[in-house]
Amino acid sequence: MEDPIEELRKKVMESLTAKTSDWKENVYSSQQYQQEIKALETISMDFVNTIRTISIYSTRGGDIYTNFLCIRTIDDLIQSAIGIKTMIENGIHNTVRRELRYLIEMTTKYVLVDYEKMGESFSTKTEYLRDNVPNSSIEVVEDYSTPFSGDLKNQFRSEIKDFFYKSCAYVHPSKKQIDEQMNDYKRGNTIGFESAKMFTEINKMVFRAYDMILVMVFHSFGHSMSKDLFEQIFDEDSKWKFHKGKYVKEFRKTLFS
Repeated sequence: MEDPIEELRKKVMESLTAKTSDWKENVYSSQQYQQEIKALETISMDFVNTIRTISIYSTRGGDIYTNFLCIRTIDDLIQSAIGIKTMIENGIHNTVRRELRYLIEMTTKYVLVDYEKMGESFSTKTEYLRDNVPNSSIEVVEDYSTPFSGDLKNQFRSEIKDFFYKSCAYVHPSKKQIDEQMNDYKRGNTIGFESAKMFTEINKMVFRAYDMILVMVFHSFGHSMSKDLFEQIFDEDSKWKFHKGKYVKEFRKTLFS
């Protein structure tokens, strides 16, 4: 007599094997999907190498940058970027959205404090962060000067808030998140079986977040030091992904205007 549980297990495994084979042939092997794999690699490594370069170059400033929150947090940014890349490669998207929201919030608040308490000690800055910067709110971005002026300043602030609030749908339980999950299930897009379109969308979201984060880290780093990096490194690399960044491109203009 067959064990009904074992029989069920066999059917599930047969179904999963067939689904995996079909997905690899029709989705994973597609030109679009393979392009997105390469795009994710480029976006991720260019971001990691850029902030690592900032960190290394900051040592030229002696002890100055040891008091900058945005510079001291670069290791955390690198860890998150590597984690985000790994999660996307394994079809984990909502956790990525939650992490990107945190990175946007963290960098916004750190650069704000770096400017509010310019010249102060690291401990003074962390105390100011604790006592004067509200948790779980991005509205403090309205107090951030940004490296831009006029309409672009307001646009940058608005885009940070837009990214943050839309990502909240994946941080807190929401109808939007449930509806998306149910629709994905109906299409067969369970974990590890994402569509090429889903891959494209999450890559765009990652690039958008990294573009804004880099601008804020560069801004904290300062005009002169950032200009040196563009002249000596980034402008020499025509394939650097963030030449196409909406705000990195505008930030570069402020350095050479």
